[in-house]
Amino acid sequence: MYLKRLEIQGFKSFADKIEMQYENGITGVVGPNGSGKSNISDSIRWVLGEQSPKSLRGSKMEDVIFAGTASRRPVGMAEVSITLDNASRKMPIDYGEITITRRVYRSGESEYYLNKSACRLKDIRELLMDTGIGKEGYSIIGQGKIDEILSSKAEDRRLIFEEAAGIIKYKTRRDEAEKKLTSTKDNLLRVADILHELENQLEPLRRQSVKAKKYQELKGKLLTLEVNLFIREIDKIEVELNNINNQLKKVTESLEEGRLEKQRHAEGIENIKQQLNQWDIEYSQLQGAFHQTENEMKQKEGDLQLFKEKLSNNDENVKRLKDEIRQAEENHQEVKFQLEEKLILLEEICQQLNELQRGLTIKLEDYEAKAIKNSEKEREMEDSKSYIIDTLNRISDKKSELNSLKTLLQTMEDRLLQVEGENDTNIQKLRENQDEIVILDDEHRQLSEEMKLILHQEETHKEELKTLDDEITEGYKGLEALKNKMNHLQSRKNVLEEMEKEHEGFNKSVKNILQACKENPSLGRGVHGVVADLIKVPKGYETAIEIALGPAIQNIVCDKDEEAKRLILHMKNKNLGRITILPINTIQSRSITSDELSIIDQLSNVKIAFDIVDIDPKFKKIFSSLLSRVLVVPNIEAGVEAAKKLNYRFKIVTLDGDVLNIGGSLTGGSSIKNTSGILGRKRELEDLLEDINLAANSYNKKNQEVHTLKDNREFISENLSGLNLRRQDARIKEATLINQIQQAKKEKDSLEGVNKQLLAEIIQLKKVKEESYSKLQLREKEIQELEVKISNTKDSINSIHDLLQLEKTKLEELNSEITGEKVKVASIEGKKQSILQEIEYLQQTIQKNEGTILNKQMEVVDTNQRFIDLTHQLKSSEQQLEMLTQRASILDQQLNEKKDKKNTILEAEAKIHSEITSFEEDLAKLQEDFHKLELKRTKLDMQQQSYYNRLWEEYELTYQSAVEMKIEIEDISQSNKDIKNYKDEIKALGSVNIDSIEEYDRVKERFEFLRKQQEDLLQAQDSLNEIIKDMEKTMEKQFTQQFQIIKENFNTVFTKLFGGGRADLVLEEEGNVLKSGVEIIAQPPGKKLQNLSLLSGGERALTAISLLFAILLVKPSPFCILDEIEAALDDSNVHRFAAFLKELSETTQFIIVTHRKGTMEIADVLYGVTMEEEGVSKLVSVKLMDQEEDEMAS
Repeated sequence: MYLKRLEIQGFKSFADKIEMQYENGITGVVGPNGSGKSNISDSIRWVLGEQSPKSLRGSKMEDVIFAGTASRRPVGMAEVSITLDNASRKMPIDYGEITITRRVYRSGESEYYLNKSACRLKDIRELLMDTGIGKEGYSIIGQGKIDEILSSKAEDRRLIFEEAAGIIKYKTRRDEAEKKLTSTKDNLLRVADILHELENQLEPLRRQSVKAKKYQELKGKLLTLEVNLFIREIDKIEVELNNINNQLKKVTESLEEGRLEKQRHAEGIENIKQQLNQWDIEYSQLQGAFHQTENEMKQKEGDLQLFKEKLSNNDENVKRLKDEIRQAEENHQEVKFQLEEKLILLEEICQQLNELQRGLTIKLEDYEAKAIKNSEKEREMEDSKSYIIDTLNRISDKKSELNSLKTLLQTMEDRLLQVEGENDTNIQKLRENQDEIVILDDEHRQLSEEMKLILHQEETHKEELKTLDDEITEGYKGLEALKNKMNHLQSRKNVLEEMEKEHEGFNKSVKNILQACKENPSLGRGVHGVVADLIKVPKGYETAIEIALGPAIQNIVCDKDEEAKRLILHMKNKNLGRITILPINTIQSRSITSDELSIIDQLSNVKIAFDIVDIDPKFKKIFSSLLSRVLVVPNIEAGVEAAKKLNYRFKIVTLDGDVLNIGGSLTGGSSIKNTSGILGRKRELEDLLEDINLAANSYNKKNQEVHTLKDNREFISENLSGLNLRRQDARIKEATLINQIQQAKKEKDSLEGVNKQLLAEIIQLKKVKEESYSKLQLREKEIQELEVKISNTKDSINSIHDLLQLEKTKLEELNSEITGEKVKVASIEGKKQSILQEIEYLQQTIQKNEGTILNKQMEVVDTNQRFIDLTHQLKSSEQQLEMLTQRASILDQQLNEKKDKKNTILEAEAKIHSEITSFEEDLAKLQEDFHKLELKRTKLDMQQQSYYNRLWEEYELTYQSAVEMKIEIEDISQSNKDIKNYKDEIKALGSVNIDSIEEYDRVKERFEFLRKQQEDLLQAQDSLNEIIKDMEKTMEKQFTQQFQIIKENFNTVFTKLFGGGRADLVLEEEGNVLKSGVEIIAQPPGKKLQNLSLLSGGERALTAISLLFAILLVKPSPFCILDEIEAALDDSNVHRFAAFLKELSETTQFIIVTHRKGTMEIADVLYGVTMEEEGVSKLVSVKLMDQEEDEMAS
């Protein structure tokens, strides 16, 4: 895989569209400062998904769009496309080429395309993940990135190693899995709270549902009887309607017979009309035929006259044609005579022309022979000149070699003096080196003692830190527990608040009317809400009061009965169900007699429910009617005692929710819990707020304790850091000393080796000097001999030149004679052509005259034939005229017969009209009978429709639906009694919540669904934990393996680029591979081991480049953009950098933005960026490989 193409339009300074084609190898981008060359690397970074305008050297993303110049308007859009070769299918997409496009508009709108199909940034990032091209990858490196690698924190620096190790994809998926895990835990908490609430609602709803089903059963029986009574009346009307319909059928049949008879007579009239129409047509046809025959007779008379005139004209044409033929034959003979004269003249001119051409040919052959001889002489002279030039070149080469030998002799003498001096200096350095080794060994012994003391102090501080870390960890665990508790309480509070807001637990019809009042203020005017929202209950009494209120807890409270009517009408119109409304102006308070109050006062732990609750005074009557005759007792034993003394006239409720009903029945069990119900929910909300505040106070206190421990730890950690720095400095000093000792010993070996080399070089220089002097004398002799040969050749050239001048004069004279002969030949040739043209014209004229004569003769034959034809036509026309006269007489007779027939048809028409009048009188009487029956039927239909309407209005049933409920009613009186009984039973049931059936099923279904969802979430939680664990194992293994390889490569590349020294990569926390930062250790040759910040700019750049190359050796990026990363290097380091880059280009494609000559020299292709127009970048390209091949070929 590699980068094939880059297209830029409207991006930064590239106003016009440019296209850069790339091949494998190294592509260089050069240009002066400010020309926009770095915008190319910015464009690639941008199209790959860079979201930070600052990284693109801007303040906002719109800054990348070309902003215009003094002579150019700004553009509205920037677009960059890169095309990657994916023939190897390294990227997981089934395309041989992948084109990624990014587009941004001034409006801020941004678009991404993958092979011209719109996509998301996420899709592109996932596609490029772990290829080295990603956002955190190492495919685009600029000067800022180089400094960032060395200056960033150790933990931030690891991102580039993660990309190289190929674990970014795993890391991204792990983060997504952890987010899902957190979300799953939150969902589990929420589901558990909702399940708890739903479980508390199920039992009350079940009881309401049973009551509602009983109501529906009675209502169904009542409906069946009432509907069947309606059906009985409807069927009775239906019988009467059938009788009337039978009568209407008979009258309709009589009407139909009368209409048919009338229609038959009408058809008779129509038939007569058709006969009259047919008569008119036939009469008109006969009349037209008669007039046509008269016109044809007139036409034939005209034709006879025309034929007579044509016969007369035909005789005159024959005479004229015979005269024209005679004149044409005379002209033909004259032209033949002229043609014979021209042919004789042509023959004479051709003989003269042949004689001239033979003389001209002889002179041309003589001219050509002399010209060839002159060319040979000229070629001989040119060869001599070439010999002189070649000889002069040889002399020049010999002189250049002579000068080189002289320079070499001088260089040898200078070098000999230099080497002898260097040898003396080297002997002095060797003595100094031996003294330095002794001093360094002493310093190393002293430093070892100092390091032992520092290590002892560090161990003491580490033990103190371990103790503090344990205490801090326990503190954080306590904080986490408190935080989880707070989150749990807050989540529970949110669930309850949401349930309060949505009126969870209320009937659907109640929810509907509350929502309608909220949306429609006029509808909700005077409405205060439900009973549950208007009451405050002391802690511990929630269950008792909610049971005491029963379904009334969901009743709606309003000011007046008019508002109650308005709400009920709205419920009916919108089909929203049934509700109970408590108007303040109509509800009456319920009182307790003084005797009853006296008994209650004597009972211990018995309270009136109305006295317990806290309410607004304006709702006093409402709650008095609901709770004044309800008592609250601590347990069922106390309740039984109170019921007996009060003669079972009060409803008594225990704190646990057991009920002693009026009359003595008991209701109770274990399904009701203290926290259940609507009022329990309100109480729980208040308790939750208090618990959240207590937990927050505990959290803050524990947090303060942890901060104190952290401050202590920081103090000890700072002391330990100081010791660590001292130890590191000591280690650096020790490493430096060891390195200096090693370097000193290496230097000693090197100096001794240099001494041997210098002595050998002195001997070699003296030998070369003697050889060069001998060659110098030989070259001087060769130059003298070549100069003599040049002089002789010049004399020969002068002799040949004089002879050539004489021959050229003779050739010019001969050429003049040839020209004169050519003029004569041309003149006679012209005469010949003129005669040939005249001959051709005469021949054409003869052919034309012969054709004219033949045509005239043919015309004579045609005219004679025409005379015969006209004679025959004349006779035929006379016969046709006679036949037309006879036909006109016959047509006149037929017209008279048609007039007689018309009178007979008119008499038949008058008779039929009389019969139709009689039928119409009978039909009018039948129609009157029909209308009377129709009126009676309409009256019965209206009665029947009235029953249909009542069926719909009272029961919402159509007749067809009602018939499905039909039963046999034998006794109407008994049915009416049954209807009354059913109504009494329904009334006895009291308030019924019909919606509870549906609500119970809905809550139960939701409860089962959430319980299943809870199981699924628990499985998902376990699965996510396992996935995260597996991914972290894979990431740790892969990162460790790749990091070790990069580490080894880093030291190798560093040594090669620096020409010595050493480098290392160290994980800060080896026990925590996935979070540990990465420290870079670098020691350039001849320097002490020191902090990276103390390195020079060039050393820092070369260290970062070494790291980049080490990564590329492990995991080559498909392509790599380097933006002036070698700017801080000196020339020798640039050459080493370029050489190593050339090696890497075998596996990685490089695009380098540079201004260094050493880097340019290794590029296969160079692109130049210029700014001929101010503010607008322009691109030019040169293929260096092609140029080198051309130069070698030349």
